[in-house]
Parts: sequence; C-alpha cells; structure tokens
Amino acid sequence: MNLFEPVVIESLQLRNRIVFSPFIENMANRDGTVSPQQIEYYTTVARDGAGAVIVESAYVSNLGRAHFNQLGISQERHTDGLAQLVKAIKAEGALVGLRLAHAGAKTAELICGGQPVGPSILNFGKDYDTSREFDEGDVEEITLFFVHAAERAEEVGADFIEINGAQQYLLDQCISARHNNRADAYGGSMVERMRLSVEIVKAIKERIAPRIPIAFLFSVHDKVEDGFNAEDLKGLLRALTTAKVELLHPFNIHVMNKFFDTEETLVEWVHKFSRKPVVLEGNVKSPQILKEAMALNKAQLYALDRALFTRLNWYQFLQKKLMPQ
Repeated sequence: MNLFEPVVIESLQLRNRIVFSPFIENMANRDGTVSPQQIEYYTTVARDGAGAVIVESAYVSNLGRAHFNQLGISQERHTDGLAQLVKAIKAEGALVGLRLAHAGAKTAELICGGQPVGPSILNFGKDYDTSREFDEGDVEEITLFFVHAAERAEEVGADFIEINGAQQYLLDQCISARHNNRADAYGGSMVERMRLSVEIVKAIKERIAPRIPIAFLFSVHDKVEDGFNAEDLKGLLRALTTAKVELLHPFNIHVMNKFFDTEETLVEWVHKFSRKPVVLEGNVKSPQILKEAMALNKAQLYALDRALFTRLNWYQFLQKKLMPQ
C-alpha cells in the first residue's frame, strides 16, 4: 500500500490516504458561523497535502450545542460560511468531511438554551447541567435535526459527512453501558443502545443517499472497563453495516493498543467483524508508528496525530521517511 498515491474509496476519490481529523475545536464565531481563523486553519492543512480534511464537530441543533464557540450547522445562517470553508479546502485539492454532532447531556443550559437531553438522567460534572431522559418526541426531533444538518452539508458541497458517535456526545452516551440505563427500545443490549444511531443514519440515507457517503466516528477504549467486549463491538459494527454506513472511523488512544485480552489491535478487530473501509486513528505521531499501523494492512485511510501535521513540511518529511530510497 502506498500512502501517497491516489485512491478511490466508495465514491470518494482522494489524492492520497492521509486524513486530517480535527484536534482543535470551538474556533467558530459565537453564533456558530465559520470564523476566518477556521478557514485559514483548515486550508493550510489541505494546502500542505492532506487527502481529506474532516471539519470539527458542528452542532445539529441548539439543544445539542456543547460550547459557545462551537461550529454550527443547525440553521440556514450557518451555510454561507460553511460553503466558503468547504470551497477553500477543496480549492487546495483535499476532500471535505463535515462532522455532525449532538452534545446530549454533555452541555449546560447557559450554552444550549434549555435542559440538556440524554439517554438517561446524567451529569458530567460542575460545568454541566443534569439532563433529562429523552422521550419518543425527542427522538423524532433529534433525528430530524441530523437529517437537516446532513442536507445542509450536501448543500455547501461537502464530499462526505461523519456522524459523531464518540467524545461522550449523545450517540456515545447511548452506546455506553455506564451512561445508558434505559429499559426501553433505546437501552439494554447493543442493538438497543445503537438504535438511535441507526435510525439517524437510515433517515439521512432516505433523504440524500446515494449522493453523499456517511462515516461514523466511535470509540471503545473508554468502555472496556465497563464490560464492553468483542461481542459488543461485533454488535456495534453489525448495526452500522445494517444502516449502510460507508466508512468506519474507530478512534483509539493508541493505534497499536491490544484489545479484549488478545494480541489484536482495535483496527484488526474492526476488520474481523466488518469489511467496510476504515479510517485508522490513534496517536499516529511518528513515521515509525505509521509504518506499524500500515503493516497491519487493515485500514484504507490514516488520520495522523497533530504532532505530524504541525511539523514543518510534514508531507515531504513523511515521503522521505516512508518512500523506498
């Protein structure tokens, strides 16, 4: 596998396999619109050589807003700036993915304008307000918010969207046995805990498929101590496959960490249970770690650590270290 050659994955044609996954978030204006700082930040990475740039989590509704300066995609007033941002990144040769997010319980009324909603009654600490448990009406509303956000992402020219099922946001809260203690159709087994994610993906598919691929960001390292095991991962991936997610994005603390008391890494487990294309991410901060990750031969795209992206002439540096002499 050559990291630097063009590649086609699903309907995406990338100039290389390098993905920029956001490290710095909440750079938007207070109203959620794109700031000049964001345009400069993302276009610089694209100009330097990234094959795809994933833009930071954008809230799909005001109630799902996590921070005052979080990027928004919940209203039409957000689209002009997003269109400028997408156009600027694509002009530098990179594809653009917009990450869609709902904070769930991980916010405060001062920020989101109401009592936060979560799968259960939750409080993430002194900076947050206690959530109420979402009901059927909330599910319908949340799903519609994601659908409308996906439509806006397509409208502004994004090449793909990524659903944020990590970072302890709403969908991650649903997946987590620690945070989801419901006894209805949205809690219990992995099938139930994945139900909201599946319904959101399917609803988006009904509106915009097959015009724009969907990626799904998730993490499991923070769930293992709560009993998350290989069968749970299998159930999670089966749910995403059933929903017809095109791209899997498992986030890990370190890409080479072993899982479930075996010698296999997370990306190997993901490959074992699904043949969907994978974005590998997890502290890939040196050419040596990247070599080890690529040697696994289980991922199609590679999200590098900030330490590499902030290095002067990082693309040429990687070529020198990884290309045969």
